[in-house]
Amino acid sequence: MSGTVAYSHVVMRFSVSPACILEGMAERTSPLINTATTLGKVVAFFLGSAVAGALVAGTMVPLAVGASKATEVAAGAYDSIEIPTENAAIAQPSTLLDREGNVLAKFFVQNRKSVSLKNISPWMQKAIISIEDERFYEHGGVDARGIARALVSNLSGAGKQGASTITQQYVANLNVNNQQAEGRSEDEIARNGNKDISDKVKEIKWANEIETKMSKDQILQGYLNLVPFAGATYGVEAASERWFSKSAKDLNIAEAALLAGMVQRPTLYNPEVNPKAATQRRNVVLGAMLKTGAITRDEYNKAVKSKIAIDPSEDTSGCATAEGAAYFCQYVFNEVKLNPIFGKTVQERQSLLFRGGLTIKTTLDPRLQKAAETQVVKTVPIGDPGGLGAALVTRENSTGEVLAMAQNTKFGTGKGKTKNQYTQYNFTADSAHGGSGGFQGGSTAKPWTALAWIEAGHSMNDAVDAKRDDYGPTTQWKASCVYGGTVQAQWANLGNSINGMKKSMSAKYGLYWSVNTATVAEAYKLDTCKIAAQAERLGLLEGQRVTVAKRDEQNQVVYETNKAGKKVVATETVAVTPKVLASPGPSFVLGSQNVTPLAQARAFSTFAQEGVQCENTVLLEVKQRNGKLINLPETECKRLYDKEVIDELNGTLTQIAKLRIVKGSFGASVGGKTGTNNNASSTWFAGYTSGLTTVSWFGNKDGTVKKGLNNGAELRGAKMYGKDSMTFAGPLWTQYMAKVYDLYPHETIERTDLASPSATGGKAASTGTGTGKGTGSGSGSTKSADPSSSAKSTDGTKSTDSTKSPEKTKEPEKTKTPEKTKEPVKTKQPEKTKTPEKTKD
Repeated sequence: MSGTVAYSHVVMRFSVSPACILEGMAERTSPLINTATTLGKVVAFFLGSAVAGALVAGTMVPLAVGASKATEVAAGAYDSIEIPTENAAIAQPSTLLDREGNVLAKFFVQNRKSVSLKNISPWMQKAIISIEDERFYEHGGVDARGIARALVSNLSGAGKQGASTITQQYVANLNVNNQQAEGRSEDEIARNGNKDISDKVKEIKWANEIETKMSKDQILQGYLNLVPFAGATYGVEAASERWFSKSAKDLNIAEAALLAGMVQRPTLYNPEVNPKAATQRRNVVLGAMLKTGAITRDEYNKAVKSKIAIDPSEDTSGCATAEGAAYFCQYVFNEVKLNPIFGKTVQERQSLLFRGGLTIKTTLDPRLQKAAETQVVKTVPIGDPGGLGAALVTRENSTGEVLAMAQNTKFGTGKGKTKNQYTQYNFTADSAHGGSGGFQGGSTAKPWTALAWIEAGHSMNDAVDAKRDDYGPTTQWKASCVYGGTVQAQWANLGNSINGMKKSMSAKYGLYWSVNTATVAEAYKLDTCKIAAQAERLGLLEGQRVTVAKRDEQNQVVYETNKAGKKVVATETVAVTPKVLASPGPSFVLGSQNVTPLAQARAFSTFAQEGVQCENTVLLEVKQRNGKLINLPETECKRLYDKEVIDELNGTLTQIAKLRIVKGSFGASVGGKTGTNNNASSTWFAGYTSGLTTVSWFGNKDGTVKKGLNNGAELRGAKMYGKDSMTFAGPLWTQYMAKVYDLYPHETIERTDLASPSATGGKAASTGTGTGKGTGSGSGSTKSADPSSSAKSTDGTKSTDSTKSPEKTKEPEKTKTPEKTKEPVKTKQPEKTKTPEKTKD
């Protein structure tokens, strides 16, 4: 392109190759202009600003133009430039609230709070106009005088000056926002230093067009809400809160000048990082304000002599700011990321969360959350060197709403001495929601067998032969979901945690005292696949994966040759199903399978609701930036069991909770089950009132099982032996629930066929299926008849729940109607509840 361009009284001739370097623009290959020379500076700057502006009809009309053909080409090219007809919504932070409206966290890539111009200090408006575009209210989008002034300054060596007006900067920032919303990488986004001529001309054309569609005040308001400051702070309101902890409407002259000065180079003029440079730049802005008449000489003198007085209050994106509720926050974050109502893809959902300005009201109850946080830390101090963890999670039974979620760690990643205090893993959740995948459930799994027992037509009052503690290598266990319908597996030296329990007893007595030999005797009579199916039905297997021995269609273990040429068992990682649980043998019935506390809470809520289970939910309301609500699906509640089945199970579970755990600590009708795995590395109490289900967990944070509460795990510097779920998990649950149980409605839990801690009982039951025999005594482990037990799966875990000798335990109160007994409870009217009815006694 060549020709002659006259701008005002300046006339220049030029001959330029398309491959050139423009100062402040993206570098081109094979440059023909040396910007170190005066001519190079003239051409580079003029092409970047004046020539582009000269093509804008009605704004900068050249006085004389030679080489009309070249001009026509340039004008045609200008006319062909497309500018957006619609812009992406300006990125706004999303805010996470608890159910009372308290802020838990914010999510943003740009921390911005859009405000109207009337809520921005007049000093701020005057400061930004004075330093960035003093003729803002006079030009039509591109300022000819500004370009000339910058041209002279740049040529004279007085320093680089930009010629972009506020309108041009506004559309440039709109363009960046559009490109970010499209998901472009930072290298692809047209920012200063990464622009070419076409970007600059596009901005000029866009600026002139936008001036015909928006008022000056609208443009200024949009600019002040969009302009970037240091870090993730965008817009003057967020900047004012960031550095002065006040609204932009309250900025004084000196404060406004400081923020206006940052716009040119936000990092350099950050007052926290470079106070000296920030002060100098502020004073330059004050000088510009004096020159334009925005402030008086006295106002200038006072402001320029003042020291910078910042009061920073930085906002952080993400869950770390939620403190004790950070793990609940992380759960919600992952729920949004996984939920298709927030977008078709994960990228769309995350973009909506970080840019969409959502207001998300969650189910978290701050009263319960505070109590849970206090209790878990009281149980195990944060960062205790023994590496033990404690966690609590609470759901409302009738809605599935998660009300509290706490653990004895800080959210994040620590270093050095603080490393043991931190983790990003949520002890209560599945891996998809940021959890570690759970812990071995121990005896909390025994209700699975009880449910299968009742549904098979047995009674909890039926006798079981708990004397047998050894099942030989040829023992056949019924397993209808496995090839052939049976599994051959040995269970040697099966032990109990309480002496004297190898005897005939009722099923309810065995469950009450958590007798291993009783549960296994029931499993031997049942179809083990139907026991495993109870875990699936209750939702305990969702998201669980396990590494097991690979098996063929005939359920035979598959072998492979390793790199050393040795024949070994082939393994695979699979989703846990009833078939996966039952294939190696029945060891899962004593709780070797990992489960999460939240899944346990959902499962046990089924017993609180007479067989009905509601899905977990953490969202009450999601409001878009325009105030409209996103339609959230109704929580799904469905009946999983007949009421009569659950009433019979509750005849035992209510007695466990009442007599072994709560022991009169508070006055609600309760139910639940203890749980302890091998070595007591994972201990539980999963309990409920009719209104709330809470699960407490205590054990090794890292999920290891070799050392636990009964073989040397340390707490507060002391080694522990002979401990179990009754030692920490039970008291953790009781002390917490005593503080919160009455905040939600609760009634008597209906139950039949009450268990007694002293009545062994048991009427004759029908003979079960299966063959095999064996003898032995003492504690032991499960062995499979095939090598699959060597795989990393569910084998080899013993469930233990020690307590005082049953003979020393008081017998519960007598009841007139054992078929269906209601237990009187005294409760207060809850402070806040969804149901207005009074709590029944």
